[in-house]
Parts: sequence; structure tokens; C-alpha cells
Amino acid sequence: MRNLIIILFFPICALSQTVDYNHGISWNTNFIIESNNLDKSFLETMLYGGYITAEMKEKWINKNNNNNLINFEFSNSINRTYKFKKGHIGFSVADRNLLNAKITNDFLRLTLEGNNNYQDKKLDFSNTNIRAERFQQYKITYAKEIKNMQIKSGISFLNGNHHLSYIIRRGDLYTAPFGSSVNLDYNINAFMTDTSNFSLFTNNGNGIAFDIGLNFNFQNKNIDLSITDLGFIMWNTSSNTFFTDSSFNFQGIEIDNIFDFNDSILEANNLIDDIPQSKNNSFKSYIPAILHLSVSGQTQNNYLKTYTIGVFARWQPYSDVNLLEIENGIIESNYTPLYYIQSVFKTKYLNIFPKISYGGYTQDINFHLAASYGKTHQITLGSNHIEQFLKKENHNALSLYLILSTKI
Repeated sequence: MRNLIIILFFPICALSQTVDYNHGISWNTNFIIESNNLDKSFLETMLYGGYITAEMKEKWINKNNNNNLINFEFSNSINRTYKFKKGHIGFSVADRNLLNAKITNDFLRLTLEGNNNYQDKKLDFSNTNIRAERFQQYKITYAKEIKNMQIKSGISFLNGNHHLSYIIRRGDLYTAPFGSSVNLDYNINAFMTDTSNFSLFTNNGNGIAFDIGLNFNFQNKNIDLSITDLGFIMWNTSSNTFFTDSSFNFQGIEIDNIFDFNDSILEANNLIDDIPQSKNNSFKSYIPAILHLSVSGQTQNNYLKTYTIGVFARWQPYSDVNLLEIENGIIESNYTPLYYIQSVFKTKYLNIFPKISYGGYTQDINFHLAASYGKTHQITLGSNHIEQFLKKENHNALSLYLILSTKI
């Protein structure tokens, strides 16, 4: 802790000889849970648990979208920025909790109902993936103005606490009539950190991430290009890894003598032994990197004086396989490019930030709204899904964020 305090406050001494500078401190809390298809009842059950009724199961299973996306993020961070002539340096500490999943309807059917109701049918749960992790991020950022450009950079140390992921690239299950045979074809990768060491802030892995960005003016427009949180965590050798690519056919157990069927039991146990078991091994996981491009300009409106048009994308591959194929990491992130337009509406006491976007995890038109009060000491409260508060039912997203900042 003493070393962390020294890191945060050392730039005061380093920059004390510069006359033109100031610094600020901010606290940021962000909570978001969203889905492209599953509604409030599913999201609340996932968060808080509880009894799942047959009616709820039927409602979730009968959704039309075969790929159900779920994204959950909860983070808290504290940031300190030191501004000086033509640049700034910043330090931040964040605690991040992430869960992202793509679940097919057949996977929901198998999980919620089993395979008894689907005799003589094939359940296809290929391309299902679930990833969850918790880590702390210690970041240093630096920006420098050179002529009409500002170059931004950053580096982060990642303290990995826990990780759990299931990557099902191929999977289907066929159940014959009356359950006379079951055929399972699968390609599954699973990763889990050491469950015996389960305290909240334990160290089960370490990683690194990078930021890079460029901001410049072109024909009276401000162009911003950036990549943030491009990095990974290497989890330690106590982690559990499971790899399998195989087919499994179970024809049942034939019993000739009900009073003597030990051989049948041994034969069934041999089938189970053929299934690959997990191993203790190190593995790598990528955190979601954000790719951003925006264009900002001025308007003639007295209230909405500026506008920004931009696009966000995420990059988070499963593994190092085909790592250089950028599109592969974008697809595996489960995030479609999000296009947005935003502005600032200024009043005497508040600054209002309206924003409209399309894409992301929900693949809908989303309305963002935030309000900021104060200048030197500022509080900002907002939501990325303000339209969800106006719905009476079928909520599929909820988000809130709070920013407290002060300038010194």
C-alpha cells in the first residue's frame, strides 16, 4: 500500500517546477447488465438466484433469437490526473468484474429441461461460450501535444483474481426414441482458476495491457482514434484446463441377470474413463479491448453547440489461435460494432449529455442520457439504456454510472 501511495503522489514533486498545471481526482462507478433477447426475469435470476418456474423456462426457451447474448460489468475506479503544458499524465486503480456469454436456445433447452423432452431430435449448442473474470487494473496514462496532434498512450498491470470460461466450438446431442441411445459430438475448451484459493482479491494470475491513441484536427473537425485495454492475463499453474474434441455414443447397459450385473457396471465405468479429465496448467485469457473512432464538430445551435459521431468495437479472442486475424477477435467478443451520435445541452445549472446508439450487445437502438452538475466539484449521473426505465415489461438491459470529480 505504501508503494501505491508513492506512485500516486510522486508526480506532484516531478511537476512542481512547472507553473502551468493543475490536477484532478475522480471516482467512477459503472454497472451494466444487458441482453439482446433475454428479459428482466432471466437477468435478475442470473444476478440474485431464486426459484425458476416452468413458465419462466418456457418463456426463455421460446425466444426467437437463437444466439442469446448476455453482458454484465461492474467496476469501480479512482483516477488522478496531472495536467501540464501541452500534455498530461494520469494514474488509475480499478476493480473490474466481467461476465459475457453467447447461449443458443438449444443450450438453454438442455440446461433447463434436460434431453427427455427432445427424443428423436438433435440439440445443437455449437458456438456457445461463457466467460467470467475478476481483476484489478493499475494504469498509467500519458498524453503529449505535438503541433496540432495529441498522442495518447497507457500501460496497465493486471492482477487476476478469478476466471471461468467454457468455449463450445462444436456441440450437438441426439437422443434416440425412449432413450435407447445417446450420441454426443463435441469440441469443448474449459478453463478455471484455482477454486481452493477463492478470496476476493487473491492473486491467481498477472497480466499487462496497453493503450494507444491519436487526436487531431482535419477540416475544422476533431478526429479521435484509440485502442484501449489491449492485453491479457496469464493465470498460474494451479488453474484447471480441459480440452476435448470427440464423439461419445452411449447404447445403454444390457443386463442378462438382474442379480449379477457387475460386468455391465465395469463396462459403463470404462466408457466414463475414456472421457478426458481436467489438468492443472497455466493458460492465457484476453480482456476486452476497445477500438474507437469518432469525429466531432461545431453546430450553429445555441443549445446543442457540438456533436460527435463515432463507432465502438471490441476485440477479445478466445486464444492465440489465428490471433493476427483482427476480425476473428471482434467476432469472438460477441460485440457488434456500436454506432452513435451524441451532443451536449448546456443550461445554467446542468450539462445534459444525450446520445443515441445502435449495436453492441443488445443490437437495438439505445438512448443514453447523463446529467452533470458543478464545475470545480462535479457529479455526473447517467445511464446507457434510459429507454428501459420507460418500459413496463420486457426489460432486457439496465445500466447506471456515477462519476464524482474535483479539480485542484
